[in-house]
Amino acid sequence: MGVAADIVEVTETLQREVLDVVSHEAVLDADVDTDYAILSEQVLTMELEEKADADDAIREQTHLVNEALGVLSNMLGQIDGQLKRHHKDEEYERLYEGERRRYMNSGSPGRARQKFEEWKDIEDGHPQQEQVTDFLVEKLLHMFEKGALTAGVEHIQRAKRYPSEVDFEQVEISQKITKSVYHHYAALRKIVDYKDGCLVVDPVRVGRYFYLNRHEENAKSHRSAFLNYMYKIELLQAEYRKLMADHDDVEESNPLPDVLATGVAMKYWQRLQAAGFVDEHCQQLPDTTRKQAMYIADMFSDKLQMRSKWKPFQDLWHINNLAQEKWDMQETGKSPARSQEIDKIFME
Repeated sequence: MGVAADIVEVTETLQREVLDVVSHEAVLDADVDTDYAILSEQVLTMELEEKADADDAIREQTHLVNEALGVLSNMLGQIDGQLKRHHKDEEYERLYEGERRRYMNSGSPGRARQKFEEWKDIEDGHPQQEQVTDFLVEKLLHMFEKGALTAGVEHIQRAKRYPSEVDFEQVEISQKITKSVYHHYAALRKIVDYKDGCLVVDPVRVGRYFYLNRHEENAKSHRSAFLNYMYKIELLQAEYRKLMADHDDVEESNPLPDVLATGVAMKYWQRLQAAGFVDEHCQQLPDTTRKQAMYIADMFSDKLQMRSKWKPFQDLWHINNLAQEKWDMQETGKSPARSQEIDKIFME
């Protein structure tokens, strides 16, 4: 009886070790999963009957269990090899590239490009920066709705905001779903980089994401939705880069965007210059703080009824996250220094 109890204890201990390794790594191939299941069933279905006068039978059962334990030990070695193979970045990158090739060989890219060209035609073939940005955000929201990042969103407890990248608050979305949108974008940014104003796919991180979530419900359709909308975003971003290149060509001769160069706007610029907030080129003076810059931009946008509140000023002054400064001011209830003086500048 003592021998049987020891055998059961050893079997259960090894079973837990195998399950712990498999559940912790979650990257086993289908053939390894099948072999493990067969061997586990062989061990777990062995019934060790307690018979005081059947020592020979117990020794035979013990021999069979020991053989099975040896096979399972070998299986652990194979599992370790599989884990090491799948933990190589090259494997994840190849997985992503393979999925992308399958997508590019389908009819989806052609349809996406056709719709993109139709949209450009609607904008007279020369969309402006705000139009490109709005369409980019629209496509991102559509991708979120398709559930392409569902598995990633489920693991986000607190979403980091990226207001300098995509200003969702400027889009007409209800406050009810704003939190969900930021969670989806945070999930996207775990697998996609943001460089020079554009979203750039990281093949290794996306491949790992595809692999770890391959057993999720609708995993295949979610992968297709991600690839489809990232392709549309790439088309839009190519247009965005072209607009930025054109903008750089004229920046020196005309540093102010049109919305900030109107007659009313120039009146405010002259007052700001006289008060020592900006220079003759409408650039911040060294003593002007980020909070004051936010306050000025906020007042400007309200007075001029600007469609995009922060981006024109962030581009003009080469700073970012002005929206974050506004949130901080609202949370603390503290206005920046000289705020009353700025209020007077923007009085009619």
